[in-house]
Amino acid sequence: MTTLDDCPCSGRTLEKLLAPAVLAQLAAGELHGYELTQRLAGSPLLAGKKPDNTGVYRLLRDMEARGLVTASWETDKGGPAKRRYALTADGWRCLEQWQATLTGYVQAVQRLVRAIGHTIRKRED
Repeated sequence: MTTLDDCPCSGRTLEKLLAPAVLAQLAAGELHGYELTQRLAGSPLLAGKKPDNTGVYRLLRDMEARGLVTASWETDKGGPAKRRYALTADGWRCLEQWQATLTGYVQAVQRLVRAIGHTIRKRED
């Protein structure tokens, strides 16, 4: 029998939704990268797995280049300087678009789940 542990059907690709998860975390307030990765680690989308820090910072740089977030250096708290990230007006609009997009996906997935359940029940009869 084939193992499905690494198959997308196990939910392993949910981390592809990292962009809206990052935007949602920043919507609650400014964060530096380490704080952000810690919060993402607790996200249900990552199923308790630690996010890829390199990927998160790459995404933040991309979002900054696209004008979705701003970054400023925090140097007044002692220790090494840290970049703090905040949403811009475009970031808020992007987050709103993600909400609409994901709502549509949820509805489509719910229909798909019902159809699959119907097909499985028919097969079992």
